[in-house]
Amino acid sequence: MRRTATDILLWVVLALPVAIAWPGHNGYPFWLLLLALAGLAAAVALSRRYPIASLFVVVALTAVDGNFSFALPVVSYLVGRRMVSVLPAAAGFLAIVALATPYVLVDAGFLVWTQMAGVLVYAGLFPWLVGRYRRQQQDLVAAGWEHAEQLEREQRMIADQVRLRERTRIAEDMHDSLGHELSLIALRAGALELAPDLDERHRDAAAELRASAGAATERLREIIGVLRDQTDAAPVQPVDEDVAELVRRAKDSGMAVDLDHEGEIEPLPPMVDRAAHRVVQEALTNANKHAPGAAVTVRVRRGESEATVTVRNAPPPAGPLPESVPGRRGLVGLTERVRLAGGTLSAGRLPSGSFEVVARLPYAAAPAPHVPETSTDRRRLVQRRARRGLVATFAVPVALGAVLGGTALVYYAHATANSVLRPGDYAALSVGMDQAAVERVLPDREWLDAPARDDGPGGDCRYYRADGDLLRARLTIYRLCFTDGRLMAKDMLTRN
Repeated sequence: MRRTATDILLWVVLALPVAIAWPGHNGYPFWLLLLALAGLAAAVALSRRYPIASLFVVVALTAVDGNFSFALPVVSYLVGRRMVSVLPAAAGFLAIVALATPYVLVDAGFLVWTQMAGVLVYAGLFPWLVGRYRRQQQDLVAAGWEHAEQLEREQRMIADQVRLRERTRIAEDMHDSLGHELSLIALRAGALELAPDLDERHRDAAAELRASAGAATERLREIIGVLRDQTDAAPVQPVDEDVAELVRRAKDSGMAVDLDHEGEIEPLPPMVDRAAHRVVQEALTNANKHAPGAAVTVRVRRGESEATVTVRNAPPPAGPLPESVPGRRGLVGLTERVRLAGGTLSAGRLPSGSFEVVARLPYAAAPAPHVPETSTDRRRLVQRRARRGLVATFAVPVALGAVLGGTALVYYAHATANSVLRPGDYAALSVGMDQAAVERVLPDREWLDAPARDDGPGGDCRYYRADGDLLRARLTIYRLCFTDGRLMAKDMLTRN
């Protein structure tokens, strides 16, 4: 509801300049005004999910009414603010230049094209850079908070590991000392029970002693079981269950999961098979917990030297669940399991909203050494990503500037070369000549910066360059003026 209200308010602000200015010029029908304002509303609505589409709509609307250009900086800022990747924006700006350049050059000329290019740079590209900067700033802040939360989770995990190690130490001490002593008592009692010179009363006492030692051993086993960590549920799946059976069990329980095999369907090596089973099990558990009802695809690809296990779940059908701080202990344990198998694990959310877990498990490889990630490593990774994003961000205006500058230079050189009236041809012209005869020696086009044709001694004056030197500071311009189909005047002008 809040987003809808914000979009409506934004549309009102952007539509005001157009609505206020329209009665003054009344340059197009009222129905076209309503249609254009509806298009602006569509652009605002599309700016959240399809920012590039909204940019194209606003640029198209400027062809109807130039006052829509007031919306261009806002939409360009939203493109930079809301898009994850730089490439679609770069392709969008280049597409606008490629599509609009031929039309503007043919219809309005080079000077108007340079003005429109300036509008695109200052009202489109610069606001996009500001939005891109805000996006990267937000990503850096989010990365900082995520790192802080990760540190807190690691501290809690360290505390849990200390408690588990202490419990394990106590259990081992009890098992090594008391268990050993009780075993000796039971052994000696059994030997005493079998002594030939022992009367029945003492033989019965020795049997009771042996039975009591056995009972104490069982009780010790129960106490050690209490000292174990009981947070993890006992395994319920068969010991030799493979991935296919695991997926079948999940599907039988009502989960929308599909299994896709690539390559030869043969049993994997035991270590790889158990690691793959653990990856799929944990990924299905996470999908059922964080995206209930979403479709899940399990893909097992068997290559020549390694197996790749990919588990991807679609976004939750009912929308995102309320934000919570995940423990990620399952993924941490899963990473360790894959590492012990000599493989690598990656897990993260995709731009489409899906979540993907990918494990690469070599058939024969030594376990990779565990190198704990430090805060310095994470900071360097974030800085490296920020630098790459900054380079990509500034590569877009540089590329666009190169395209615009190259286009302008090529067009200017072409127009200059085709507006040169050779001095010999100019000298051969005389006042009073027929206009048709004069036009046969004239170049294809006039000088780019020529004034209006009625700005001269005659009713129809035309201007041509005397040479095609692009770098000359002072230009010699030939002016030919016609009246009633005759050359009325010819003279040379000097321009800086």
